[in-house]
Amino acid sequence: MFSDKSIEVVDLSDSKQFKANYERYFTALKHFAMHYLGDEEMVFDLLQDFFLKLWEKGESFKNEEVFKVYLYRGVRNNCLTYIRDKKRAEKRLEDYGSDEVEEDFVSRVIESEVFSLINQVFEELPESCKRVYRLSLEGKSHQEIADELHIAINTIKRHKNNANHYIKDRLEKLLVLMMLISSDI
Repeated sequence: MFSDKSIEVVDLSDSKQFKANYERYFTALKHFAMHYLGDEEMVFDLLQDFFLKLWEKGESFKNEEVFKVYLYRGVRNNCLTYIRDKKRAEKRLEDYGSDEVEEDFVSRVIESEVFSLINQVFEELPESCKRVYRLSLEGKSHQEIADELHIAINTIKRHKNNANHYIKDRLEKLLVLMMLISSDI
């Protein structure tokens, strides 16, 4: 014959029922999860997260057996998800090598900072110099730029020369820094 507990509804929105079920099942679920993970601290964190989500959902289960099945399946799924995610992260590190990942990170930061600084210096140029320099960077000849902007070729040469000197002066310290950094890497 069924006991009254197996028929009783498990309502996790009731704080007293939730606390009682947490205390009742935590140790068994911890033991169960240790078979998957073997790391007591990680199991503890995983179970805390699992019970927190249960509390937030505030679900009800038609009886204790359904609730127990839900608990064990949920904990198993969370353990397997953790294992899968951990293996993926290890594979990524293995593919790159931890030193390479750090070097790649540093290189990307430096590249972004240099790009930002060059853009900042470029934006400081007078508008006429910027227009000429931009067209020159697009690969246009002095004659093509002169035709497009309706200015003399000597003016184009002067704008480019002024821009080159200004950019060089402003980025000279950056160049020294880059040389020092690249010698360390």
